[in-house]
Amino acid sequence: MESGTHTAERYTPEERRARLRAFADRMLDHLEDLAPPQDVAEVERGLRTGLLIERLYARVDTAERTERANPKPRTDAEIAADVAKSRAEWAAKINGLRLEREAREAKAAAPIAPPTPELSYTPALKSSLKALRQHEDLKHFADELEDELANGLNPDWVPPPKPEPPLARFIDTEAQLNAPVQHWRTMERPDFGSG
Repeated sequence: MESGTHTAERYTPEERRARLRAFADRMLDHLEDLAPPQDVAEVERGLRTGLLIERLYARVDTAERTERANPKPRTDAEIAADVAKSRAEWAAKINGLRLEREAREAKAAAPIAPPTPELSYTPALKSSLKALRQHEDLKHFADELEDELANGLNPDWVPPPKPEPPLARFIDTEAQLNAPVQHWRTMERPDFGSG
C-alpha cells in the first residue's frame, strides 16, 4: 500500500470504540467457557488472553475519557444554528410575556359596568311619594327622590358613624416596671423638658 493513497475511514471513532467494547465483551464471555488449563502452556495462554481483553477495555476507556476531555470543536454553522435557535426561543418567550401583559392591561382598562337594576318601589316608598305629592310645598322633594332613585342612589343609605378618636396614652408613673415601653424623640422626652 502506498503512503500517498489515503483510504476513507470505515467507522467513526464512536463506532470503532463500540465495536471494540463489544469484541472484548464476547472474548470475556468465551474465556469463561474454556476448559481449566492442564499444563503451564495453557495457563500462560489463558493469562495472555485475559491481559489482551483487559488492554482492549483500557484502550476504549482511555479513548472515551480523552474525547470527553477534548471535545470536537464546533463549526461556525453549528454555532450560528445554536444562536438562531436561542434567539427564536427568546423572541417567543418575550412575545408570550408581551401578549399576557396586553391581555391583563386590556382586562384592567375595560371595567365592566354593573347592570343597572330597574326601579322598583317598595310599598312604603310608594306611599311616601304619594304623600309628598299631595302637599304643594313638598312636591319638589318627591321629584328629587325619584331623580336619586333613577341615578342609582339608595334613599335608605345612612352614612356610617364616625369612629371615636383614640384615647390619649396613659403613662403610669407609679408602677414604672409594669408600664408599657414608650419611645420618645429627644426633644419630647418628659424628663428633659421640651427643648
